[in-house]
Amino acid sequence: MKLGNINNLPWYLRFVILGGVAVLVYGGFWYFATRGTRKETKALQEQIATLRKANQEAQIASQRLSEFRTAYKNKQEELEELKALLPEQRELTTVLEGIQEHARETGLSLRHFTPKDDVQQDFYSGKKIDVAVQSSFAGLRTFFDQMAHYQRIVSITNFEIKQLDAQGSNKTVEARFDLTAYYVSSEKLQQQQKAAQPNAPAANQPGANPAAATQQAVQQAVPPAK
Repeated sequence: MKLGNINNLPWYLRFVILGGVAVLVYGGFWYFATRGTRKETKALQEQIATLRKANQEAQIASQRLSEFRTAYKNKQEELEELKALLPEQRELTTVLEGIQEHARETGLSLRHFTPKDDVQQDFYSGKKIDVAVQSSFAGLRTFFDQMAHYQRIVSITNFEIKQLDAQGSNKTVEARFDLTAYYVSSEKLQQQQKAAQPNAPAANQPGANPAAATQQAVQQAVPPAK
């Protein structure tokens, strides 16, 4: 069709032809003129998706780190409470001296206080003492009651008691028993402290440092400037 013949066409056909030409021109202009912008927009959208994923991972890692810190703090508090009941080996002498002081305060006369072989368990040890005392029955009962409520963990086994032939005002019975004072050795204490530490993420693992994880994601997503 010649261009001059367009004027001979009805007006609505001329309108359709001109509209089609306008659409083609606009489409070509939009495609070529906005191609760079569309590429940049797509790259930015990919960066946003990457950063959102990195941010979510960082939030999860931060939450887990807080949980590990809370668990570690709770374990440390439990360990301190147990240490109050179960002294370290270097404190054992003080504990035994305290037991002897309690015996004297309740009117017990120590006949002998002889250490025996230690009792070894998985997480603790025990210093067994062969004890023989003379006292009144009331004084002996008071001493046992104090040991039952003692701030350290002790036990009394192999208990024997008999009346004295020659009795006095404060000496009517003689008792013999094994007193065991429990303690934790330095080696076992170190093992318990290691076991109490939670397996927190290492500093060089992804997600351990939220800021580093985000920065790494940005560097991977954004191409270097040319």
